[in-house]
Amino acid sequence: MEFLCVVAGKHVWSVHVDLHILDDGGNLIDAANIAALAALSTFWRPECTVGGDDGQQVTVHDPEVRDPLPLTIHHMPIAVTFAYFGEGNIVVLDPTYKEEAVMGGRMAAIVNSNGDVCAIQKAGGEGLMSSVTMQCLRIASVKAADITSKIKK
Repeated sequence: MEFLCVVAGKHVWSVHVDLHILDDGGNLIDAANIAALAALSTFWRPECTVGGDDGQQVTVHDPEVRDPLPLTIHHMPIAVTFAYFGEGNIVVLDPTYKEEAVMGGRMAAIVNSNGDVCAIQKAGGEGLMSSVTMQCLRIASVKAADITSKIKK
């Protein structure tokens, strides 16, 4: 996120995303991930310049003086969650809260639109065969590309 760096090692913009959960119909992680990325994709920061004798003086410009700059997100990490049942023989994408209540385990694949796997989280529950995990990653890659295109609209 070089975009947030003003003076290397000295001044950096800090961006926080606060999410307020109003309801949980299931798969809260994916919904929160999409909401945060949608919010960040609409973020604009003030333009600033660096000057002074030592090159350390930062001037933050008013939006009326200089146009703010949009946050650049090159590859959005999209969370795609799977619930699995029956020792991993049945896998459900985007589980509802009822499915979450009876699932044998959960796996979240965080993938970008290029199909790069950013992270995989599987906390407890039944084990999964590697072939099932790879199939889930292929599905997650397709879903990530679809979700990314919808966020960018």
